[in-house]
Amino acid sequence: MCFTTENIVSQLDELISTVETYQQAVGRFELDTVTTLLNDSFGDWLAANRLGRIQLLSHNRLLLNVNGQLAEGTVVPDEIDLHPRFLVVTLDKFDGAVAVATTIAQVLGSYRFAGDGAYVWIVPDGFMAELTEQEKIWEAKGSGYFSHESMCLSNTSDFDTTCRLEVLYEDLDLTPVSCQFEVKSYQSVHFRLDQLRDDNGDPLIQKSAPTSYKISSQQAKVVVQGSRILTSGQNSEFASFGTVMAWTPSLAP
Repeated sequence: MCFTTENIVSQLDELISTVETYQQAVGRFELDTVTTLLNDSFGDWLAANRLGRIQLLSHNRLLLNVNGQLAEGTVVPDEIDLHPRFLVVTLDKFDGAVAVATTIAQVLGSYRFAGDGAYVWIVPDGFMAELTEQEKIWEAKGSGYFSHESMCLSNTSDFDTTCRLEVLYEDLDLTPVSCQFEVKSYQSVHFRLDQLRDDNGDPLIQKSAPTSYKISSQQAKVVVQGSRILTSGQNSEFASFGTVMAWTPSLAP
């Protein structure tokens, strides 16, 4: 995806100007205090623009973590030190905050975005009800809307990724199962868990069995959501629908 610089220069200008403001207020060598204040003030905005934590290394050197990887063959400007996952800016090499902001915005386009979300997601509550006899007839004919679960993934990164779905059962007599699938860069993927098949063509996941799901992504961060529909009554006349974001340890408070 194309990364534009125009929309972030003004915010970076404000960030750089705030560095000096904080230093004037608390002292130019109170590096930890200024660093904490900067992350408190700009943390959400940084995350929305492919950046991570800010760290003031000295009164005029600022480190910015980048949520991505530096592309090979990138031309490195003299004023900024570019590293695979972060950059270091020497502020007094620039003629004002606008010049700093413009250069940072330009070099961010040299990083390939690692994506939103996390590498590991878990849906602790899973359960697919056994189909009624009528629903089995519908399923055999390729029609009908009945009990099932779905998994939805978004890959907002610049990388294609391989994901692994692992299914754990509450019943220890049932053997955990797994499968792999690909999610392309900037792709949204939705798939029904009841339609997954093993190597023999049989349903991969046991029905009417409490389960938990774990999804691991290899090359990029992804966002995962689980959904469930339960049908009941004569001819499946009643239905309930539920959706829940998965849980990830990297985003836990």
